[in-house]
Amino acid sequence: MVTRLLVVVSVACCALVAGSPAQASCAGSPSPSAHRFTGVVVSTTLGGRRAEVRTDAGTTVEVRGTPVDADNAMTSVDRSYEVGGRYEFHPVNDASPYTDSACTATRLLSRAAAPSERGSPPRANDGDASYLVAGLAVIVAGAAVALRRRRSGRATA
Repeated sequence: MVTRLLVVVSVACCALVAGSPAQASCAGSPSPSAHRFTGVVVSTTLGGRRAEVRTDAGTTVEVRGTPVDADNAMTSVDRSYEVGGRYEFHPVNDASPYTDSACTATRLLSRAAAPSERGSPPRANDGDASYLVAGLAVIVAGAAVALRRRRSGRATA
């Protein structure tokens, strides 16, 4: 009984680590926009889904990566932006505020290191927690196998 519980817990941990790929309600692959431009994200709102962008042409524009205006509402086509990230934007319209989504060909070109991170050693990031959970799942699975072997050894002795 305990062995089965440990196996179920370890499988659940592995499933959490593996996660599932992001999904969007997009048909086909995105095509380039006739209104393409490049720029750096200066600031974001709505959880990173609305961005103030300094274009390579020197203007400041707004890019909306979500059709909703509420902080606590999300859609399957939301796109989020990183402050300091340099993007090639492929909006669906030709003027600010630009409309963008996960269904466009917009892509991150590069990430800018924050001034405090330049020249400093690498730091742990949010993705490192998944390694901790995966390690825990391996330990739990190993303990389950050891316990099972130990019990089966007692039964035959």
